[in-house]
Amino acid sequence: MLRDIYAQLDQGVPIPDEDALVIELVFATPIDAETLTARLATALPGAPATVTPVFEDGPDQYHFVRFDGVTGQGQEALAFDLARALRPQVEADEANPVLSDSLYGVAAVGATDTESLAGGCSTPRDDGWPWGWVHPRIGTRAVWDTHTRGAGSTVAVIDTGHSTHQELTGAIRQQGQRNFVEAGTDAHDRFSRGILKHPGHGTLVCSVIASRGTVNEHGDVTSGGGITGAAPEATILPIRAIKSVINFRQTTIAPAIAHAINEGADVIAMALGGPTRVASTERALRLAVARGLVVVCAAGNCWPRVVFPAAYAAQGLCTAVAALNPDLTPWDKTGSGPEVTIANFGVHVWGAAKNKASDPDHGIRPAQGTTLATSLTAGAAALWVAHHGGRAALRQKADAAGTTVQAMFVHCLTHGITKPPVWGGSAALGAGLIDAERLLACPLPTGAEAPAPAAPEATGTAPTLALLQSHLAGHDPEAAGEIDAEMADFAGELIWLSHRAQARDRAARTSAAESVSGVDPASATLDQVLAAKPALRAALRRP
Repeated sequence: MLRDIYAQLDQGVPIPDEDALVIELVFATPIDAETLTARLATALPGAPATVTPVFEDGPDQYHFVRFDGVTGQGQEALAFDLARALRPQVEADEANPVLSDSLYGVAAVGATDTESLAGGCSTPRDDGWPWGWVHPRIGTRAVWDTHTRGAGSTVAVIDTGHSTHQELTGAIRQQGQRNFVEAGTDAHDRFSRGILKHPGHGTLVCSVIASRGTVNEHGDVTSGGGITGAAPEATILPIRAIKSVINFRQTTIAPAIAHAINEGADVIAMALGGPTRVASTERALRLAVARGLVVVCAAGNCWPRVVFPAAYAAQGLCTAVAALNPDLTPWDKTGSGPEVTIANFGVHVWGAAKNKASDPDHGIRPAQGTTLATSLTAGAAALWVAHHGGRAALRQKADAAGTTVQAMFVHCLTHGITKPPVWGGSAALGAGLIDAERLLACPLPTGAEAPAPAAPEATGTAPTLALLQSHLAGHDPEAAGEIDAEMADFAGELIWLSHRAQARDRAARTSAAESVSGVDPASATLDQVLAAKPALRAALRRP
């Protein structure tokens, strides 16, 4: 059966290296690459498979297997079938296809060019807002005057890299940069062009976090460049891990997180995401939280539900951020749900604009999306860390309270926050709008007032089946009731199909409707299972 599925995937045509099928294998105990390679050769003789340990050069619990000359793009159902058939043959606990992810749901379900993406997942530009209008609204301006501007805090930005831009002058740390795309220590954005690429995204994120300057009470920038970051004296550690937030895979995300930890970052910002469960990303987040880092992730754009890695907020492994309009209503394309921690402004937020090497170094523009909300929140996290004397001091206090710095941050971030009336009581956007003044004023929890959130295990990962049950419980409780232990091998595919179905629903209400009609094929074995699961089938929008 395994070889038959592989033969169906192998179309006998050249496949670009970046499109080759990758499957993540998770083992109960570490295994070396040589042993795994031998098992693969026995299971699939002649298949050009390359094994890469995710975290270690030696034995590792997590490995990526790349099948050169075979792609899963457009054949996702077969990719899931292959993973299921391969798992017992190589004695793995889990096998997860590492599919192409996208921060933008409409791109992932059918948009074929940047024009249709822009039409389906954007907000009309409005230049009428002061360039720093958000800072008086979220309390960062007041914090700069009375507490800190973020000096001493380092924010690792895992993204497309950085560029030469005046808004980043003095903000970028040169030592410790890493490039997981082209390799090396130069994390400059290469401005990758082509269909569904998004060059310059990392520069935008870096600027919204730490561009130097200040604003007055009206939100007008009064010093520095054109804009001001949320933590205008924090240091940015740029890590180039992706070419695009519109078309990337998570193979570089876990190593990038591990690098940020090793380089002493205090905060990690990831304004990226997608519907694919990759266990090693969760493992890296567990390590980051255990080491005392604060991790801030985007809930997603045009995905109605919270994407990975932000979805791991439900396990206490990160902060998930949704996006608001200036009037506090939800941005109509934000990811939302019970996993969201907090909301921040994500529309008409000004940032650095450099999308190709020839663009000037002083361009700025307003943009929209959970990218902006995430970047502002990561800047607030840098302010909080600086205010409390740094990560080491915070970790010591967290250890004494039996919790984590991440949990302490979330406590302070959400303590005393109320939801805006325009939300109508909805809990899908988190606790409310971020308030940096309240964040820094909140006493750190000691564990004496009430039991502190337990620290997540630093090792291992949750079974994908448990993540599926949590995902459905918050969105489709009836469907969650139909999940049982026998469906463990289908959990990753069900999560992916759930996100895709919801994205199609949302995209159908936009100009991109024609390109995203229909449903995604499910693997034949899963379709047989779903025949007896009416609530689950309905949740996945399957006929």
